[in-house]
Amino acid sequence: MTLDEVVTEVAERLSASVVLVDRAFSLMAYSTQSPGVDRDRVQSILTRSCPPEARAWYESFGIADTARPVITPENPDIEASSRICLPARYAGAAYGYLFVLPDENSAVSDGDLTAAMSLAGQAGAQLAHTARGRDDMAVAVADLLEGDRKAFARAITRIEDSGLFPDGGALTVLAVDGLLPAPGTRSLLAPIGSLTAVMVPAAEGAVDPVRSVAESGAGAGALVGVGGSYRGLRSARRSWQQAKLGARIARHDESTGPIAYWEELGIYRLASCGPTGALADAVLTPSVRALLDHRNVDLLATAQTYLDRAGDTAATAAILGIHRQTLYYRLAKIEEVSGLDLSVGAQRLELHVGLTLGRFIFEHQGVRDTSIGQEN
Repeated sequence: MTLDEVVTEVAERLSASVVLVDRAFSLMAYSTQSPGVDRDRVQSILTRSCPPEARAWYESFGIADTARPVITPENPDIEASSRICLPARYAGAAYGYLFVLPDENSAVSDGDLTAAMSLAGQAGAQLAHTARGRDDMAVAVADLLEGDRKAFARAITRIEDSGLFPDGGALTVLAVDGLLPAPGTRSLLAPIGSLTAVMVPAAEGAVDPVRSVAESGAGAGALVGVGGSYRGLRSARRSWQQAKLGARIARHDESTGPIAYWEELGIYRLASCGPTGALADAVLTPSVRALLDHRNVDLLATAQTYLDRAGDTAATAAILGIHRQTLYYRLAKIEEVSGLDLSVGAQRLELHVGLTLGRFIFEHQGVRDTSIGQEN
């Protein structure tokens, strides 16, 4: 019996609307809604994931530790009506939950609940099998993206055998910093450090699965880096490195987030080139360093804004909330301290790259210099 069939059978036996979620509260299956059930009151369950406050509410009733049905009361704060929770258990552990919302005019007997719990056990066995397979695949994904040579080779074989990523097919890897609602079934996930890696195959229809996963994460409050799209599993590590950089940049520069696509990172892409120390030496020229070492926050903010706005003095003054004459004074001071002529394109570029990448390198790539961006 499939999970959909289990849910349908429970719904018919209990004359109820039924939703099945896994232990992470990601939606697995649900029955056709009955006329007597208010859709708005069950909307928190009939989504790809359950809000954290709703999950905490249900778990507070001990549903993860009991083998018996649990009735949860109405909670207007999360728009939840009273419902019956049937733990889907296997081998002594809960792998999911069947939430039952009986029709207004129906009554659920003890015999009905006993039969439903037996069906919940079947769902638990299937969810346990799926969870174990998912855990094994998560290890394979982590090995593919960051494992040593032997682990990488094993991961290639394991993922190819899954059939999710055809040999030579295009794929994209995302780095999610924060909560990620359950993505499509064809995606592979792996927790790596503080991030979640999501490997997504190329789109086969009108829906772009990469954008769908990215927007789902951003909608849940996460920052998402999206690597480039490449062909073949051996290219996944390249996309992952780009995605990780994107996630870090989204946290560093909010104008690039909450979703930072590799193709749209612009000058920040240089941060992926070569050793961090070498890049710092290249972009932090003596002129740039002189301005940074001056430690004047107003001058740094003025320089960054002026350069970001392509030298538009009116826009710069408006953004900074200063008079035009104050702006001119600061620009002259910036030229004096740095020794650069801001009317010369190459020298403006030198300062712009140095300021933009310099602080990112020092703040996010392991290089330490306490002088950057501090006041006297």
